Amino acid sequence: MATKFQAHANRYYVKNGKPTSEPAAVRCALRFLVANHGGLPAPEFGIGDLKVVREAMVAAGHCRSSVNKNIRRIRLAFTWAATEELIPATVPQALSLLPGLKVGRTEARESDPVLPVDPEVVEKTIQHTNPVVADMVRLQLLTGMRPDEVCSMRPGDIDRGGEVWEYRPASHKTQHHGRRRVVYIGPAGQRILSAYLLRPADEFCFRPKRHVAVPKAKKRYRIDSYRQAVERACDRAFPAPDDLSDDELKAHRKQHRWTPNRLRHTAATLVRKQFGLEASQVILGHSKADVTQVYAERDASKGIEVARAIG
Repeated sequence: MATKFQAHANRYYVKNGKPTSEPAAVRCALRFLVANHGGLPAPEFGIGDLKVVREAMVAAGHCRSSVNKNIRRIRLAFTWAATEELIPATVPQALSLLPGLKVGRTEARESDPVLPVDPEVVEKTIQHTNPVVADMVRLQLLTGMRPDEVCSMRPGDIDRGGEVWEYRPASHKTQHHGRRRVVYIGPAGQRILSAYLLRPADEFCFRPKRHVAVPKAKKRYRIDSYRQAVERACDRAFPAPDDLSDDELKAHRKQHRWTPNRLRHTAATLVRKQFGLEASQVILGHSKADVTQVYAERDASKGIEVARAIG
């Protein structure tokens, strides 16, 4: 069953013709399932067996939230198998009764929270990176965009007809839920973007070399290359002493490095202080999938207000 569900996940979790990160996550979850109950027929798998798998994840050092997510993936595998008539429906029904691990009631460690990064630290860091990455960072701070949204920005995705521009990513994190995503870009963001819009509508705005032809495979920054560029800049901005041990060097980098994803939290913090929680939710794109047109109009108004003032 595990092999069949993995094959299904590889086919199903695809966006824009490329696999998402979910097949790899499914593979990790199923690895624990097979390691602990590989010889057990799927119809005989029960709640007690699922608890054993969960305990193995905790013993391996996985944090509580990751354990809960992977247990949900395993339950999904059994649900899928039932819909394919590979096992009785009573199996996933029974597994659904197992509650998730609760805070303070498990030995599983808690994940480190994603904290905002100090704007002063950001400014010092981008002094040590190239101008393109620096502009990507500044634009994220102004708009609260996700790293993948700034990496995939193209001139044709930006409506420049109003005082505040509206960027609608061709692909975004909550797209499969039917949610819309609009990033509002005010005067400060427009000044940053202007230099990157003088290109065909379907070309990416931010590329490793803005004025030099580059191989097709490198025509844009991707999430990993963007993150690595920021981390290298952090190492230059906050250099480690030469006499550190490997463990001390690792601790130094953990303290002084930050990632582009943390810029969303910084932007949210700044917006919430000035405009309130609702505005912060709008800027980050955390609206509900079933909002009415009235709420959609309210969200657009709130987003435009914030962008006009700071973005």
